[in-house]
Formats: sequence, C-alpha cells, structure tokens
Amino acid sequence: MLAPHPPAPAGETPPGRPGPPVATTPWGLIARILQPAAARLTLAVVALGAAAVVHMLLPWFLGRVVDEGLVAHDREALVTWSLGMFAVALINPLCYVIGYRQMALADAEAQWRTSDRLTSRLCEQAGRGGQRVAASDIVNLVTGDNQSTASMADTIGHGAMNLIAFTVGTVMVWRIHPWLGVTLALGVVATTLVAGPLLGRLQRRQSTYRDELADLAGQAADVTAGLRVLRGIGGEQIFLRRYRRQSQQLRDSAYRMSDSSSWIQALQQAVPLVYLAAVTWLGARLALAGDISVGELSAAFGYATGLIMYSGSLLGNAHSVVAARVGAGRLLAALAADDDGLRGGGAPAPQGDLHDTCTGLVAPAGKLTVVVSEHSARAAAALRRLSGYDGPAPDVTWGGQPLTGTAPQELRAKALLLADDDYLFAGTLREVLGAPDDETALAALHTACAEDLLTALGGTLDGAVSERGRNLSGGQRQRLALARALAARHPVLLAVEPTSAVDATTESRVTERVATARRGSTTVVASASPLWLARADHVVRLTSADGAGTVEARSAGSGESAGSVAVRTRKGAR
Repeated sequence: MLAPHPPAPAGETPPGRPGPPVATTPWGLIARILQPAAARLTLAVVALGAAAVVHMLLPWFLGRVVDEGLVAHDREALVTWSLGMFAVALINPLCYVIGYRQMALADAEAQWRTSDRLTSRLCEQAGRGGQRVAASDIVNLVTGDNQSTASMADTIGHGAMNLIAFTVGTVMVWRIHPWLGVTLALGVVATTLVAGPLLGRLQRRQSTYRDELADLAGQAADVTAGLRVLRGIGGEQIFLRRYRRQSQQLRDSAYRMSDSSSWIQALQQAVPLVYLAAVTWLGARLALAGDISVGELSAAFGYATGLIMYSGSLLGNAHSVVAARVGAGRLLAALAADDDGLRGGGAPAPQGDLHDTCTGLVAPAGKLTVVVSEHSARAAAALRRLSGYDGPAPDVTWGGQPLTGTAPQELRAKALLLADDDYLFAGTLREVLGAPDDETALAALHTACAEDLLTALGGTLDGAVSERGRNLSGGQRQRLALARALAARHPVLLAVEPTSAVDATTESRVTERVATARRGSTTVVASASPLWLARADHVVRLTSADGAGTVEARSAGSGESAGSVAVRTRKGAR
C-alpha cells in the first residue's frame, strides 16, 4: 500500500485526503468542485457580463452617429458620439482580460483539486475487497472526465456572458421595433425545441461512448502488461479478434455520438445566420416604410451581427454542459464508491494488542507474530481484517478499541499492510522507497537484503525502476516492496508472504534482520516458512475443520500449544 500523507493540523483535512462526503448527483459534484472558485467565477461573470453589455451598446452608439451626425450633417454630434463609442469600446479589452483570466484560473484549480482528490480516493480504495482500479480508467478519469467537468468554469463564464448579451441585444432590438424583438424571440423558441432533444440524445450516446472507450483502453493496458504470457499460451490471436470486435463497436458508438453532435454543430452555425438574415430583411422593410430610421436600421444590423456570435456560443455552451454532465457522472462513481468506509473523522489510532474477535486471532503489541494457515488466502484475509484496509471490521479491536471508531487517516498513519501484490510505481529507487532520507532508504534495503538492487540499478539510489518493477526479477521486486514497507517505519506492519519469491539463504537473512530491525514494534507476518516461525515471538495457526475456522496460539519456543483457543468462525467471515 502507499505510504500515507503526513497528518494535517487539527481541524484541517489532510493533504490529498478526501474531505467531507462527496455529492450524490453529478450536478451536485460539479457544484462541489467549483465551490472553492466561487469568488473567481463571480468576478469572471461580472467582468464578462460588463463586456457583453458594452458590446451590445456599441450598435446603439452607431445609430446615434448615423442619425444625429451623418444624416443630420451635424459635425459636432458626429464627433461627440464617435468619441463616446470609442471610449466605451475601450472597456471591452479590460473586461475580457479580467474575465478570461479568472475563468482559466478557476478551471485549472478545479482540475488540480479534482485530480488530487480522485488520486487519493483511488489509492484509498486500492485493494479494498481485493479490487484494483485499471490504469486506463485512472487516465480517463483524471484527464478526459476531469477536464470536461472542470470546463464548467469556462461554460459558466461564457454562458453568463452570452445570455446577458443575448438578453440585452433582444431588448435593444425590441426598443427599435417590437416586430424585430418578436422575430428574435421566436428564433430562440424554435432553436430550443430543435436542440433540446438532440442534447438529451447526445448525453446518452456520449456516456455510452466514454464507458466503452474506458473498457477498451483497459483491455489494451492489460494485454500490454501480459503480452508475453498471451503469446506463450497461444492466446494472442483470440485477444486480437476480441479487441478488433470491440474496437468496431466503439467506432459505431462514436458514429452515433457524432450524428447528434454534428446536428448541434450545424445549428450552432446556421441559427445565427438565420437571425441575421431575418433581422436585416425585416429591418430594411421597416426602414423603407418609414417605421424606423436609417440609424436604427444600422443599429439593428449591428445587434444582429453580435447576436450571431452569442447565439452560436449559447449552443456551444449547451454542448459543453452535456460533456460536463457525463464526465461528472463518471467521476461521481469513482469518488462516491464506499464513501462511508473512507470518510474522515473518528478517534485517534490506539495502542495495544490487535485482536480479531471473529476468529480469535491476537497479535501482541511489540512482538513478531507469524500467522500460519493451510490456505494462504485465509491468512492473508486475516491480516487484511486486522489492518482495516478492506474497511474497518466491527469484530477487530486495537488495544480494546474497535477499528470502526478509528479515523481512517489515523489508522493508515500507524498500520501498514504489505500485500503480496503490492504495486511498484515507475521512478528512481529513492522515490520508490519513499524514505525520509537516504540513510533510512539504505537501512531498509539492508534489512530486506536488497542491496543488490543498488548494483543492478547503477550503484545509486537514482537508478530507474520501471513500472511494476518490470526491470527487476520477481525476488528483487518482492524485496523492494518489503524495503519500502520497512522504510515507512510504521508502528504496526502486517506482511503477507513477504519472502515467498526468494531462496532459503536470503530468506534466512531477511527474517533475522527484520526481527532485529522491528524489535519493539508490532509485526505480523502471514507465512508458513519455518524460517519465520523460528524467529517469531508469537505463532497463530489458523486451521479449518468442517468449514469452521479455528485458532491455535502459542508462544515461540514453547514446543506445544499453550492454552490453545478454538473459536468457531461466524458464517461468511474470512
């Protein structure tokens, strides 16, 4: 498991840790993500709203220039209104700079916060119930879905600007002549009736497409990791046929999604041109009839030209909202999963013996306990229950205090589970070990008998370790994982078969050094190796009789069971 984040000051959420429970709906999650950027978004909306109002006022100034300056042959009025229009136009660049800057910062901050929270949540969930999150899912969530959701910051700013501009423009056109305003209002209603069903269909198809894309990417990542095995068993062609079939299904889903998207894009381009044509034609007819002046016709044309941009952008905003809704739905599924088990709060981690009352297993504090079982999976499950990594079990106590009352971050700061399938991330040897200093890193490598890694990686802690430790042997990967766990120096260390991939000579040295290095700290090892049993302070033997688990506990060196305890396992307990 990954080393925990350092504890945060009282009253604060630890860095990278999930804070309060996540939202329960995609829209609630979007609001939650953007809430810390509320001040920036407010400033952006105000600035862009001011820019929109200024933009819609320019045609009004143009009408004054034409009517009171050019048509009336009044040079003073011409200069006055022209200078006024120029002065007002200078406000636009300033407002745009402020608005777009605040939107970009809000977008970037939202992406960073969500990525940090999502990564922390996925790390917390890793291994819970034996589950792992596919690398492709992580990439899709952190990049595509996160970007789509965070882009709501841009959509809010742009949408507010477009809506304000469209409203102001429609009112100004109505003031010129009611029929011009009615024309624009009917256009809005018609666009909504046409685009609404298309947006709903796009959302469904986009959601299906994103799910299929994540699944196919996951298969590609899996085959990349196991290509050698596939070739060895002759399964390469079988996978290729299945991958080709699902790729074609994904292509068909993309075509269906682009069908709705293309209609929306077409409306985005066509609707503004219809507005322009309708307002220009009707305005010219009214000008010829003498109902509006030449300056008002010029202003109406200016309003129609501005509305081309803003009405098209409104449809683009609707498209972005659909993408954000789909992305937020996928993020919500990842963030909300098993939220109760990951939520902060609770008492600090206690001290004392670890006790699983369901099986009767006891790990004395400050001792090396070895858990033996006929089935290694049963011993591994027992350690997982003691660690609380699969969710605090109500039957497990630590120093007499149930784990269910312990804050998860406190538990992870005190107890570390070294699973038999721990993941090794790519990075330097120093980064993989995660030790606070080089001295601790070297000591951990020595305790795990992994000094040969230094030689294999160039004789320095800066040597590169590939993802999953692919440039190392199986025994080296296992010893590196053990060294990483030892470097964390947790008060409680629970290790599942930490030396199953090493030879007997190396295992003998590892058991001796671990027993020495961890003296006085609680260490629980699931292993049937005689070398671990020889070093144990306390041995627990899990047996199975008629499907019921029992525990036999003895102190090392007693030679026989001292007061062995048999406790019938509750139905369904592991």
